[in-house]
Amino acid sequence: MKRTMRIYRAVGLICMLACFTLISCEKSKVRSLTEMRQDERKRIKSFIVSKGFKVKEAEREQKDFVPGILYHFDNDLYMEVLDKGGAKAVPQKTHVFMRIRGYALDSSEPVIFDSLSKGKYQPIEFIYIDVYRDGPLHFQPLPPAAGFNLNRYMCEGLAFPMSLLGDGARVRLIVPFSIGPEFTSRSGIPIYFDEVEYTF
Repeated sequence: MKRTMRIYRAVGLICMLACFTLISCEKSKVRSLTEMRQDERKRIKSFIVSKGFKVKEAEREQKDFVPGILYHFDNDLYMEVLDKGGAKAVPQKTHVFMRIRGYALDSSEPVIFDSLSKGKYQPIEFIYIDVYRDGPLHFQPLPPAAGFNLNRYMCEGLAFPMSLLGDGARVRLIVPFSIGPEFTSRSGIPIYFDEVEYTF
């Protein structure tokens, strides 16, 4: 009986040590927010250089946009305006339809998503809002229409341009994970939107 108890204790101790070792190995794989932000900055800087973009710091309420310039905003969004559009969105009222094309900046062979030229995808829909909830928020998501959609990409980074532009606007964006789609907040991967089109 005593021998059996010793064996159980030894096996239990070995199992506890094995679990502790596995847990400590898992923790070492988790990157801190600071590490993720540093990696993201390097990745974005390298991408900007590779594309030959010219970057300019944006003003708080930027109104004029020079063609060919990628504006860097306080929220770390990079935006090049291809078309300013017309009438401005009305907060809490305007129903926006958005079509997008781009890819995540996580590999040399990116997987491209595209609702601009591929008709099978429904536009992403949201109500433009202008509120502050733990930070500025410019969208209220709407349920997706039937069919294929790219709603998983909806984020503050995609909605923010509506605070500056109007109906028919087209932009190019680099969206950091902090204001990117929910799935990028875990991976720390920024997303490049080659073109985003907004219509009301």
